[in-house]
This record gives sequence, C-alpha cells and structure tokens, in this order.
Amino acid sequence: MSKLTARKADATAPAIDRRRSLDGTARLLTGWCGIGMVAAIVVNGPLSQALQRVPSYWNAGAGDELATYLHDDGNVDQMLVFFALSNLIFVFAIGFFAGLRRVVSQSALSDWVSGVVSIGSAIFLAGGLLSETLSTGIAVVLRSTPDYHLDVDAALLLQGLWSTAIAQGQVALGVVIITVSAVSLRAGGLPRWLAWFGVIAGIVTIVRPAFITDVPLFIVLFQPTFLWIAAVSVVLLLQGRRHSAAR
Repeated sequence: MSKLTARKADATAPAIDRRRSLDGTARLLTGWCGIGMVAAIVVNGPLSQALQRVPSYWNAGAGDELATYLHDDGNVDQMLVFFALSNLIFVFAIGFFAGLRRVVSQSALSDWVSGVVSIGSAIFLAGGLLSETLSTGIAVVLRSTPDYHLDVDAALLLQGLWSTAIAQGQVALGVVIITVSAVSLRAGGLPRWLAWFGVIAGIVTIVRPAFITDVPLFIVLFQPTFLWIAAVSVVLLLQGRRHSAAR
C-alpha cells in the first residue's frame, strides 16, 4: 500500500466510525420512540376501554348510556385525562416515523421510501388527531363552553365518525408499512420474518375500511399493525446497540 493510499485510509476511518455512531444513535432513538408510542397506544386503547373512557357507541342503547355518562363530572374529567394522554402518541410517533427511513437507508430506493414514509405518516397522524377530537372532544366542549346543552344524537354522530377518521389515516400507515417491509426484503434492514409480517399487516390495514361498520372487528384488525410497530421498535433498539458497541 502506498503512503498516499494509507493516508486516505486513515482519513476515511474516523468518518466511518462517526457515521456508525450516528447511525446507532438514530436507531436507538427511533426504537425508544416506537416503544413510547406503543405504550401510549396501550394507555389510550385497551386501558381506556377497560376503564370505559367513553361508552361504546356501537352497542344498543348507547344513547341513554352516553347521556348518563356525560352528566357525571367525574367521567368528563376522566375523558379529559385520556385526551391529554393521547397526545403522547403523536409526540413519540414523530420520532419513530422520522427514524423509520433509516431502516432502508442502504436501498437504491431510500429517497423514494423516505418520501412515502414522510407523506404517509403525516396523513396517519392527521387522521389520529381528528379521531381523538371526535372521540374525546365532547369533554372539552362540556368543560370550556358553559352555554352548551348536550345533544346526545350529535354526540353519537361524533363518536361514530371516530372510526372513519382513523381508518383513512391508518390506510396511509398501511402503505408506509408495506413499502418499508417490501424494500427491506430486497435490501435488508429488517429480519425477513418481520418484513413479511409487515407486508401482511399493511395489507390488513389497507382493507380494514371494508369492516368499518363492525367496530369490534375493525379494532381487532389493527392488532397486526400494532405488533409490527412494537417488533420494529425492539429490532431497532437491538441494532442501535450493536452499532454503538462496534465503534
């Protein structure tokens, strides 16, 4: 090896180490944001249902049950707490989706995938924001508008539109998941089993609107996507630690 080649190699080595360090840090941050997002979804999903954040609007007699529920100040305060906690989903989701592009950073399509992730996640988060407004926004109105008189039919309408808003946002999320997973199958970035699972989960998410009037089934069909996000978060944490240890 000539002296010139050796000098070039010495100059390149610190840059490679620095790149590896940054890549490991980005994966760690993305993984932790994903774990935070998963925890926030659990709080605002299964936990809120168990504590009955709001009566299930799809059950018979929901109108009378909702009217009774919303006339209890304690129930309204509980809805406000869950409304505040729901914001944590978006806080952590921003970091997760920003780093998700790192998964396929070595692919020739990485720039295109970055665009899909950026646009798709923005639509998903917008749908989530709207769905939370429809779901628990009535509690904000009851607390902030003294002259408001509760119209149970209007409240049921807003509750029923919740699934419409979230379905359209999650269709965009399905496109993101399929894109990242499909590119990972060709270029790496995710374990193959997780990439295939992502393709399946994304397809299920895209077809979910066909079951939107069967709300319990509609909710259950989100579970593959939820599990994919959780699994990707753990994988990125492990990858980030390996990158950091290799410095």
